[in-house]
Amino acid sequence: MAYSFKVYMSDGKEYFEYSNGQKITKKSFDFPQSLLDMVYLDIWPFAKLFDKMGSAIQELYSSKDRKWAEEIKDDLNTLAKKHIYFEFLRLEWIDKLEQAEKQGFQDILDLLPRRGLTHIPMNITTSQQQLMALWNNVLDILTPNEPMQKKMADYYNPKRARRLSSPDVFEFQSLSVNFEMIDKNTFTEVLYPKSLHDIIDFFARECVKQEQHFRICKNCGKYFALTGHINTEYCDRPFDSAGRTCKEMGALRLWEKKKAENPALKAYSKAYKRRFAWIKYNKIPKEAFYEWAEEARKRRDLSLKGSITLEEFQAWLNE
Repeated sequence: MAYSFKVYMSDGKEYFEYSNGQKITKKSFDFPQSLLDMVYLDIWPFAKLFDKMGSAIQELYSSKDRKWAEEIKDDLNTLAKKHIYFEFLRLEWIDKLEQAEKQGFQDILDLLPRRGLTHIPMNITTSQQQLMALWNNVLDILTPNEPMQKKMADYYNPKRARRLSSPDVFEFQSLSVNFEMIDKNTFTEVLYPKSLHDIIDFFARECVKQEQHFRICKNCGKYFALTGHINTEYCDRPFDSAGRTCKEMGALRLWEKKKAENPALKAYSKAYKRRFAWIKYNKIPKEAFYEWAEEARKRRDLSLKGSITLEEFQAWLNE
């Protein structure tokens, strides 16, 4: 199987274009979503899958039975559904397996290095830790208000105790990157990855080049990219089973806080809940409740603006 896999940026989006020699697939995400997803990917639930593939490769070494190659392919197909970066891993290793099959599985130790799969969970964990340190020291909006290039230079300064060879410092490596036309109107840098680390490296350096800042969400505690207002405090990740996002939860908590602090909001909320319950017990028709609620909101806002007094608003609610 002759496969192809390339990665590039265009108009603020990241693109993945790949082929198994027949069909070309193209996927896009908002930058830098794939990198954030990889940083927070819990890789260890998949460790057994990687170990299983490693054991199958070991069996393939000794038995040269094609069934082990098919089992590895099935596991790679499963893994590719978990993250777009694993799509590259799937294509790369299926290509290796098919090359080995053509050779009758002779001399496959170099072509199918078992550790090339079994060490991936640990390698990803290391990259996750290194990227988190990079964000904490350079990309976080709350780091010192200095040019990003200066922060990068300080962070990677070899005179510091934290040297480039330190295991918690992300190491940028040489990449196979071309500058080419991706459509009739756009030239851009295109990555042809040789490893999973290449894809992570490509987007990490894009974050630095584009001076992309991040902030820790006040709701879920995870980093998110600041693409609009720099004071945004909540991300758009789904947070609960109801599908509410952190941003929606943040707005709800802010409302609850204001309600607890403001007598007019507190009185409105209490009256709203009381009358809403009346619907259940047939004390009031829905139409009458909705009519009351609309008027209550108007009077609530007038009270908040000071156009009517709190006492006047509460008296109306108690009618």
